[in-house]
Amino acid sequence: MAVHPPWTDDPAAADAAASCSASRSSYEVNGTRFEVPANLQFIRNLGCGTYGAVSAFRDVNTGTDVAIKKISNLFRNIIDGKRCLREIKLLKVLDHDCIIPLLDILAPTSPDFHEVYLVTELMDADLHTVIYSDQPLSDDHVQFFTYHILRALFYLHSANVVHRDLKPLNVLVNKNCDIKICDFGLARGRAGFSMEDDDFLRTEYVGTRWYRAPEIVLTSMEYTAAVDIWSVGCIFGELIGRLPMFRGDDFLDQIRSICVVLGTPTDKELAFIPPANQAARDFIKVRFPGMPRKKWKSIFPDASQEQCDLLDQMLQFDPNSRVTAVDALRHAYLADHHSEEDELVAQEHVDWSFDDQNSEPSRLQCLIYHEAAARHPEILKRDSEDLLARGWLNSVSASEAAPAADTGAATGNEAELPAAEQAAPSNAAAAAATETAVVTEAGFTSLLPREDEQKEV
Repeated sequence: MAVHPPWTDDPAAADAAASCSASRSSYEVNGTRFEVPANLQFIRNLGCGTYGAVSAFRDVNTGTDVAIKKISNLFRNIIDGKRCLREIKLLKVLDHDCIIPLLDILAPTSPDFHEVYLVTELMDADLHTVIYSDQPLSDDHVQFFTYHILRALFYLHSANVVHRDLKPLNVLVNKNCDIKICDFGLARGRAGFSMEDDDFLRTEYVGTRWYRAPEIVLTSMEYTAAVDIWSVGCIFGELIGRLPMFRGDDFLDQIRSICVVLGTPTDKELAFIPPANQAARDFIKVRFPGMPRKKWKSIFPDASQEQCDLLDQMLQFDPNSRVTAVDALRHAYLADHHSEEDELVAQEHVDWSFDDQNSEPSRLQCLIYHEAAARHPEILKRDSEDLLARGWLNSVSASEAAPAADTGAATGNEAELPAAEQAAPSNAAAAAATETAVVTEAGFTSLLPREDEQKEV
């Protein structure tokens, strides 16, 4: 995703052409047209990518600033449609102060819509922008960011959700250092795997590939929560060194860049690769034989022993050997922030049944329409004749319309969770209030670059 400095408060600096009608406004933003209700006023562009474009808007009725992601042509194939539905379903039920909340889905103008607008809380920047700014990052900052990313993962994994796309761009940051994880379109549950996006996970643009776990690159296997731990390890190292850790030119070169640091994996470390994929084991042994493991101190000379130990536990080639989120939160490096009261677990597992069917684009269009209608029920009356003609009036079951949470028996992944992850969570709002006080005491309010230090990345 191309990121633009997101902290300017000057709407006049934004490059957007606007036109208005009585009920809707249209803004042309870097080649993407945003058609939004007239009460939403464009502030600035935040970024764009293959999946969508994001801009900041102000609701002139309430004075609230929000981020709006436009996803265009989402029914051109099943993958894009399911990715959008997945993000809506997950953000609807995930409730954690370190996960971006879904505030609204803008009502489509008709049932024959081909774009979706997701409204979320507006943050000041993302972690990529912070890392590559000129602003110094202290060890306190590194601890704070790492701890709260792990808090979010602890909650997600206890909810039976594996994010699978963690990277600095998907960690949003406020000026007081609050963080929120975003972009859940590639998330999965249980030990999630789907052939439909396996190639996407392997070959997506380089800025994402650098954070992919080796098992994603090497195997067609079920991915566990360990893929997220690898990604956090990559982000942790990048916070320490201010450079990406594994910068492969393609998905095969990505394995080379990992072996340069971790060394050629042993047979024991490769045991997780299924026998059916023996070619992956042979590839590593033939292409990258005898590579020695580097010491973390040779890569990060100023890193503490505790930092090196946490890196070592997160960045294990074998996913079965990586530290879990709950154990990482208890690591000595994060002792100053560790608080079991703040380390919330989900009340119930996410019910992934909505994602199991191989939906046709028209079915996905119907499901996403009803997600918007749940927030804007007036469109059901407006579109009643069209909905009747399409057979959409009674086509959404009660389970599909209800929040995507599993209140019944445990899912297959529960046995892998520590006992603490299966307990009932404490109050998220209270934790957020406590966290705010910690941030204030830490004095992190000057972390983000000043306006005269801003650089486009």
